[in-house]
Amino acid sequence: MTAEREGTIRALQQHEGSPHAGRRELLSWIAAGAAERERANVSPFEQVKAVADAGFGALALPVDRGGRGASIRELLAFVIDLAEADPIVAHVLRTHYSQTLGFVRGGHERWLDEVRAGKVFGNAISETGTVAAGNHDFTTTLRETADGWRLDGVKYYSTGTLYSDWISVAARVEGDRVATVLVPVDRPGVEVVDDWDGMGQSRTGTGTTRFTDVPVAPEEFLTVRPRHEPRAAADVPFLQLYLQALMAGILRSVAADAAALVRSRTRTFDHAPAPEPVDDPILQETVGRLVSTAWVAEAGVLAAADAVQAAEDAVRAGEPTEEVGRAASVAASAVKVHLDRVAADAATALFDVGGASASSRAKNLDRHWRNIRTLSLHNPASYRATALGRLAISGEDLPRNGYF
Repeated sequence: MTAEREGTIRALQQHEGSPHAGRRELLSWIAAGAAERERANVSPFEQVKAVADAGFGALALPVDRGGRGASIRELLAFVIDLAEADPIVAHVLRTHYSQTLGFVRGGHERWLDEVRAGKVFGNAISETGTVAAGNHDFTTTLRETADGWRLDGVKYYSTGTLYSDWISVAARVEGDRVATVLVPVDRPGVEVVDDWDGMGQSRTGTGTTRFTDVPVAPEEFLTVRPRHEPRAAADVPFLQLYLQALMAGILRSVAADAAALVRSRTRTFDHAPAPEPVDDPILQETVGRLVSTAWVAEAGVLAAADAVQAAEDAVRAGEPTEEVGRAASVAASAVKVHLDRVAADAATALFDVGGASASSRAKNLDRHWRNIRTLSLHNPASYRATALGRLAISGEDLPRNGYF
């Protein structure tokens, strides 16, 4: 642990007890090196650990279970703040926060204890190859042997697992069922490969995880369900809306960097409408539009968070309905369809307030577009818009898979 991080953690611990304790210190420390980490391709292991050490990994746990009692709106508000500081760190924790909500919902005391202790949860769910994205026809298997359960298979898009203590794994078991198990990342037979080479979000650990004859204890089974049984109404909308929270945080950085870029300029074009860039109404308008885009993005995410919270509340009360689940999916989908387009456009417009120097690698401003565009590729906005259109026109229900 660096001396700088030790000082940050001490400052956070001094504020312990407030729902927002130490938030500013933590985010400032993470933000300070984010652009340089991006430029130098340095993975934020210390930063992810600092979030967990400071208790922010337990935000969604009820206060009486050692957490901060954050609602989904409050949790995603923190994610937006964290994504503004460093979208890589925020993205790494996506599965962790989703898994934590599931632990609370299911009353899984053992795993709640792990969250309280600052452990981080990653995922190994998706597979490549012939399996269609979104279904649960996994090739990864759990088999019962004379020596207990054994896990075998290869996963990809294992976001966050490189930084995690526990891995949530989905696997096929006999009888057309799917099990979700939790295994420690350092267990023999587990191999986490840092081979994600995306143009954006490049250090999120979104690569391969291999499982070779990995022993799994009975108490490490989280769920076993029929393969086609839908997940809890709030699960998928939360995971999808989380990506838009990341975009909202990046858009804040886009607006801030645009304003800073204008302030830093000492020369302009001979034919510009004002001799000083800071007085140029065209540049002012562009920055104003970026500020507006960031504001609306955040407002949309937080409004949709309330719909996801309603679905979560219904599940916890044992009264989930198709209507409340659909409302959560519609809200998350609508935010995505809108943000995917305007966010990428905003990250491009950022360069309109600078001259050729804005493209300097030292400034690293292209990271915002690369990160936003990579996030948007998690599922096609065109398919989501079409599904929303069918629902509005003919009442055809939304797909029931890992993307809705």
